[in-house]
Amino acid sequence: MKKYIFTEAEKHQIKQAVESLEKESCGEIVPFFARKSDDYTEASWYVSTLLGVAGLAVIALLSYTWSLPNLSFLESFVIIIGLMIIGYLLPLAFPILKRAFVSQERIMEMVSLRAKEAFLNEKVYDTKEHVGILIYISRLEHIVLVIGDEGINQKVPNEEWEKVVSLITSGLKNKQIGSGLVNGINHCKELLLKNNFTRKKTDTNELSDELRIKD
Repeated sequence: MKKYIFTEAEKHQIKQAVESLEKESCGEIVPFFARKSDDYTEASWYVSTLLGVAGLAVIALLSYTWSLPNLSFLESFVIIIGLMIIGYLLPLAFPILKRAFVSQERIMEMVSLRAKEAFLNEKVYDTKEHVGILIYISRLEHIVLVIGDEGINQKVPNEEWEKVVSLITSGLKNKQIGSGLVNGINHCKELLLKNNFTRKKTDTNELSDELRIKD
């Protein structure tokens, strides 16, 4: 999976979208981009075991049908170990394979955990009126989560964030993450204004407007 690098123009556009939201509404929004939410090392062991068993099965079948080349036990062992090493390295070289060998439940568990950690670490909960929003993007898993603080959740149900998730996920799929994120932030602003989260004269900028990126 090719590493996605945000251009300076994209970062500027995202920051402008955040600033626009916070100029018109009382909400505070934190865009957070993670390249992955976990290493999913079990995927390497799954593929390693799969290739090892497949290699053993092929050797056994060839031996049964008298088609096996004249291999010693040691040579057969080396072949199987070699296949297992290749299997272990494949998901490391091609991280996208991890999605095929790790359960969706496990993936969602890790993405949700990392999103909650980001919510706490970035102090999204620590705004004066509890009107913080975290947009958490995990690129490897192609999962987007939107978490609102209790002040917002009293008026905006979780279902309302589905359009935001859809806009950003579309950007992920089309390799236009920057524009997808901008569209998502703009829709957050619409939701806040629709639910009367308008800016007050006493409002201050409590959280940084910059995009957070975690490798």
